Amino acid sequence: MPEISLESRARVFSALADPTRLRLVEILASEEELCGTQIANRAGISIALLSHHWKVLSEAGVVIRERRGQKQFCRVDREVLEAAFAYVWPRSRIQSLLGQ
Repeated sequence: MPEISLESRARVFSALADPTRLRLVEILASEEELCGTQIANRAGISIALLSHHWKVLSEAGVVIRERRGQKQFCRVDREVLEAAFAYVWPRSRIQSLLGQ
């Protein structure tokens, strides 16, 4: 598991403090990867709102975005979440939350 600075942990928790962003991470954690349209549909939000939240989650290191053609795909960076939460919860609890 990678080391994560106090500042990085704070950015992760700050990003997850928003209910919409937390919901997006929950949706993504249940899948390996989803495209923007799939995520927006499942969350019941617009693509514009998704884009805003994606940016915050990306800057915090919570998600990884990748453009393929005209679509953007996103996945949770499980290592970053594990590293951030390891300071709060034991590893076994984190793995069960992430479905591992």
